[in-house]
This record gives sequence, structure tokens and C-alpha cells, in this order.
Amino acid sequence: MRPSSAFSLLFSICLAWQTCPAQEPAVELRLHWEPGQFYLQETDTDTTTFLTALGQKHDQKLRMRQTTSIKVKPGPAGGSEARVTIDSLKGEMVHDGLLLPFDADKMEDAHPMLQKAVGRASGKSFTLVYDAADQFQDVQDIGSMVRGGTTPDLGSIADAKQVALLFRRSLEMGLPRIPVRPGDKWLSEENISFAEAGQVKVRLNAKFEEFTTRENRRHAKISFAGGMESQTDEKTRKALVTVGKDSQITGHVFFDLERRTVSLSVLLAVVNLEVEGKKLPVRQQVTTRLVAMKSIK
Repeated sequence: MRPSSAFSLLFSICLAWQTCPAQEPAVELRLHWEPGQFYLQETDTDTTTFLTALGQKHDQKLRMRQTTSIKVKPGPAGGSEARVTIDSLKGEMVHDGLLLPFDADKMEDAHPMLQKAVGRASGKSFTLVYDAADQFQDVQDIGSMVRGGTTPDLGSIADAKQVALLFRRSLEMGLPRIPVRPGDKWLSEENISFAEAGQVKVRLNAKFEEFTTRENRRHAKISFAGGMESQTDEKTRKALVTVGKDSQITGHVFFDLERRTVSLSVLLAVVNLEVEGKKLPVRQQVTTRLVAMKSIK
């Protein structure tokens, strides 16, 4: 190569380096609850249980909307305490070909099966406690979710904490534990306890797709896909229902970089349950939206 050609090539490389945009800095996509703020969420859940797979005449469909308010106050040592309250839960079920509406505020008017499955959820609340680094610490104030009055039922205490932990994990699903850039990928894996199915391992492959604008604010878009299955421990073997290893989860999350919270998440699960040796497919889509955020007066 002639010296002039080598110089031209070197100059072109330097020019390309100078004109390429600088790499985006890594960002923290960890859920943050800001003390003094009020958050209002709406969650729409559509579930189809394919009972025809068990020989029944009709599949069962359940559609419901839950409205949840979260009031945050300062916690110990610079942390935060997020008080979560279910404001309303309404929906309808198609069971055995019949349309059965329900309102958690008036469950005495609902079908007995729905009274048992849904219960009087409105007004139930709990508190999620975080430290100054937004790391989850504990669940507190679960009294409204516990049965037994002055002598609390130990089983319902465990169930209440389980509900609170499932709520927290549903909000954080797919989020990375370390700062990330667009294009980064990571693996999320954890065990979640369900009352009916015991310990279930959820394993997700997530990706930071891009920066995008939503509702005039900058967001990080995350996608994820993976699976879930029951763990084969002694407790699971005694469970009435187990989650088959071919169960799948996909979804995406929009993380508001200014508010440091999730403004929209969509999850689709195709779960193959095993009930007394028979497969029972269930399809569920869960969409959660942040509909309001404002200062507490």
C-alpha cells in the first residue's frame, strides 16, 4: 500500500470515529418509590382456563380490572414505605356458558363460586418497606388481609405475605439488577411461592430494547421471554396443582426514567398446569398501567 493510501485509510477511520455518536451511559432501571408521592395503577387481567381439556363442555373465562393506590412515606434510614391498597376489583366470569359479573365491594351479590375465589378484596392493604438503595426489606401492616380477628390465623398470615410479595415481583418483572445500556441482555431467575402450586421457578431472558418517548417522557423499553415450572421438592409433590416445564412467559415493560417507575407492563403467560395427573392449559394476559402520580397533600 502506498503511503498516501495508508494515510487516507487512517484519516477515514479517525473521521468515522469522531462522527460516530458517543455510547449511551448505563442507566439504573430499579423500581423507586418516592416519599410524599401517590401512585394510582390499573391492572386488567384476562384469563382463559381450558376446562375442555379435562372433558368439560365449556372453557372458563375471567376478566377483571383492579385499581390500586400506593401512598409512599419516608422510612427508616432514608428508605421508603409504600402503602398498597386495593381500591376496587370488578369483572366478570363466563362459567359453564353463563356470564357471572362481580364487584368486590358487593360480593354478597356474586355467585358463590366467585365469593370463594375472589372474596372481598376492596380495602385490603399492606406496606412494602425499602431501604435507601431501593432494596426490598420487608412486608408490614397486613392486618386487613388476615383472618381470625384477635387470634390471627397463621395460614392466612402466610397467604397475606405471599400476596404482597407476588404484587412486588409482578411490578419488578424483567427489570435488571445492575445499570444497563440499549442492547444489553440479562437473565432473571427466582423462585416464587404459590399457595396451590408450591415453589415455582421463573426464568426470564430480558433485553433493553431501546430508549423511547411515551407520554412526553423518556422511557426505557425492556422485553423478556422465558418459562416457569414447579420445583420437585417435597412440598411441591404434595401440592394439588403443579406448573409444567413447558409453560411460557413473554412480555414488555416501559420504565419511566424521570419518575423511576414502570408506566406500562404487559405480560402474556401460557401455563400448562397438571391437576391430578391431567394437563390443564391456562392462558393469561396482565396489563398494568400507571394512570396517575401526584404529591400527597
